[in-house]
Amino acid sequence: MDDDTDIQTAARLLFRREGIKLLVAGDTTSALTYLSTHQIDLVLLDLNYSLGARSGTEGIVLLKEILLCKPTMPVVVVTGHSGITIAVEAMRAGAKDFVMKPWNNNRLVALVQKILTSTSEPEKNENESIFIASSPATHEIIAKIDKLAPTLASVLLCGPAGSGKKTLAKRIHTLSKDNGTALLLNYDEDLSQQTNTFLCENIELLHKNTQSKLLQKLDENNFIRLIATTSKSYNEISNYILPKLMLRLDSAVIEIPSLEKRSEDIESLTQFYLHYYANRHGLPEPALDQEHFLILKTTLWPHGVNSLKAAIEKIVLHGAWIAPHTKKNTDAPRINTLKDNERFLIEETLKKNSFNVTHAAQELGLTRPALYRRMARYGL
Repeated sequence: MDDDTDIQTAARLLFRREGIKLLVAGDTTSALTYLSTHQIDLVLLDLNYSLGARSGTEGIVLLKEILLCKPTMPVVVVTGHSGITIAVEAMRAGAKDFVMKPWNNNRLVALVQKILTSTSEPEKNENESIFIASSPATHEIIAKIDKLAPTLASVLLCGPAGSGKKTLAKRIHTLSKDNGTALLLNYDEDLSQQTNTFLCENIELLHKNTQSKLLQKLDENNFIRLIATTSKSYNEISNYILPKLMLRLDSAVIEIPSLEKRSEDIESLTQFYLHYYANRHGLPEPALDQEHFLILKTTLWPHGVNSLKAAIEKIVLHGAWIAPHTKKNTDAPRINTLKDNERFLIEETLKKNSFNVTHAAQELGLTRPALYRRMARYGL
């Protein structure tokens, strides 16, 4: 994983000579996509991706995501600008080893071969554990979850169908201090099994008698926590849960918006599932342009990510763009002409990059003067 194309080329040539197959990712989404669609034995991870970045924060975040999805994955940090201090921090976060740039070819190959020969059977691919996030709102939700995960607080995740509640609930347990298996509660589950974590999907459907028994378990042992999800809103859920149990959950409620309300995630999710389904079905990955992404961003997805996944799989199977059959999002800006499309695309890209013209121009494939001219034309 490195955004520098020269580094990518050098690494590819080096490992090809050694008979080692190398997949190259230039951004976080691509890296996580490869992780879920290919049998990966080892990750070489750069720590800085954005222009001018030197802190290594981006790489540490991605390292944690990799180990969240694949806890036993060996990760070797390859860094230059960040220095030895951040490399040591990466080791503490779970990296197997680190190499400083510019690397010594023989030493790097020897390290990789040593790790590969000592690594056990690779883990199975499970894309369910990967939560793709691009929008600031989603990153904020993940930050809250990661802060709560190591505590003993019970957590309630509220959000519509397909918003990612199940994945985030698993994330909380994985990042918690509980090394055991969470007990998945059904509607009238027998609570006699021993566990430190109860995981309850759609808690509004849990029978009141079971809720009462669950509450008793929580009262008897302060080290037991409940991680619950609901498709009801925060204002509605109290009508379905025992008041005392609601008190347990009320201190840590996280509301997850629908996919339509975080449209910035749609392009990253689309790219992820295009690659995922192309690899799964052994088919070429269809190319989508910005016009297609705009349509996807202004479409209503009744089952959230599940609806989007179905639409993307259909595109992959047909090998060409197929417009989704679901209704348009009436809350989204209307896009009637090519001029409207261009204005909306520029405005959204500027927002995504916090109105940094340089970054927005790079993403749009324009020069700064060309972007300024279009901004003036559309009054942006």
